[in-house]
Amino acid sequence: MTAVPAHSPLLYRYFFALLPDEITGRRVRAFSEGQFGTKGLMRADRLHVTLAITADFDAHFPALIEALRRAGETVAAEPFTLVLDQLSRGRDMAALRPAHSLPPLRTLQSAIARAMTDQGVPMRPQWRFNPHVTLIYRKGEPVVRPVPDLGWRVREFVLIESVVGLTRHNVLGRWTLSAPQPSLFSE
Repeated sequence: MTAVPAHSPLLYRYFFALLPDEITGRRVRAFSEGQFGTKGLMRADRLHVTLAITADFDAHFPALIEALRRAGETVAAEPFTLVLDQLSRGRDMAALRPAHSLPPLRTLQSAIARAMTDQGVPMRPQWRFNPHVTLIYRKGEPVVRPVPDLGWRVREFVLIESVVGLTRHNVLGRWTLSAPQPSLFSE
């Protein structure tokens, strides 16, 4: 498999992500419309928080997908509440972010990154985990301000194949987060 430059017409990108439930997706979309209007907004079904991402590739790679699925199967983490209570606007995009560090989110992301490494799947070069939900790509002046919490209870994470030239996301795997079960043989 070969990573390709970002200017190729059709690219395949693989990433682990958190997806909002349907109600939260609609709430985030309504908030976005109130802030930016409807033109250019991310569709509710494309909203996500990227946890780990590969480079872009020029073809669909079943062996890579299987390695990523094996990685996903090894990750264990508890459900948690994702708090998105800050609107952050840069020069080219606007996003919702947590105003404070969320240890369960960091724990889950670290576990996924380790699992990818264990399966021999490298992370996208230069990528750093910076939890956010992109709302829109649009030029504007940078601003950061608090907003009402638009987060959700995270109960699963997913593996997505993004077909970049077609603006399509294919969910390739889902893993449920669960609290550890008490041992029957506790001391």
